Amino acid sequence: MFLKTPRASTDQRVRSLLQKAARRGYQNIVELAFTHLNRTGDKTWLRSRAIVITFEESWPLAESLKVHQEASSKLSALLSVTTHSKQKDAAGLGALAYAYQEGDRSMLDCIPDQRMLKIVSEAMRRPAAFFDWVLGRSTGPPSTDVVLRAKQYLAAATWQWDKACILAGALLATEKSIPVLQSTDIPSGDFPYWVALDKHTPEGKVALREVAREVKSSYRQIIWSSFYCESARVNQLLLSPWWDAEKSWRLRKAGLSLDSAEELWSRARTVLSKRLESEANSLEEVLNADRSTNPTPTLWK
Repeated sequence: MFLKTPRASTDQRVRSLLQKAARRGYQNIVELAFTHLNRTGDKTWLRSRAIVITFEESWPLAESLKVHQEASSKLSALLSVTTHSKQKDAAGLGALAYAYQEGDRSMLDCIPDQRMLKIVSEAMRRPAAFFDWVLGRSTGPPSTDVVLRAKQYLAAATWQWDKACILAGALLATEKSIPVLQSTDIPSGDFPYWVALDKHTPEGKVALREVAREVKSSYRQIIWSSFYCESARVNQLLLSPWWDAEKSWRLRKAGLSLDSAEELWSRARTVLSKRLESEANSLEEVLNADRSTNPTPTLWK
């Protein structure tokens, strides 16, 4: 699979931090990360991620999603996800449908509905026909609004698995009543910067390989236990059966159960956080430098 090479100015640490902070509800960290990425020229990426993060973390919020080139609209979408509970069925169904479309059938024994899986998989091949069909099934607001936003923003998704997530959100909006997301409280405690240094960052990849050897695990088992037990943690998760199915399936492919993944991560977590302490401090300093030079971002307030 071909992956684009990031620009030299791209800071993968801050990109990773943005999504981790949005998942956990840290509004101040989202604002700081956004400010840094917007200032350093990541404007196109921010627009794409604001859309994908909405569908991936809290797809019902797509009903009112409006993301333009202006910084204010991107940040508004990200903060809406940050301050609400999460419903991750679009992420789960999308990931499974992408794997199915690629020829994997190993998830069929653990998913809620084979019909929905196959519809999203087919939608990846024929999105125009899918939207014609799914709009005919929608029952008016908010269902129709989610489908229309999915159709509008599908092209903004860079990767096929992100497109699958958006298509999954459109289908979910027409299957049952749309879950109501609640506003969440501000998290207590400081944000753990080390969690941003995961498999999506050079520092995280090196540390995870070292820790895998130290706890006598494979790298594959470490990265997936770290993802589902740490990187994917959210402030408040509503019932998400498709997300649960994806998690069980992916861990099983790595030779893990939910219990064994948690046990492995309980042994690796402290080791990894200590290993990444200096890198985490460096990342925090980058964000604090932005805070000191621009303490009250007025671009969108």
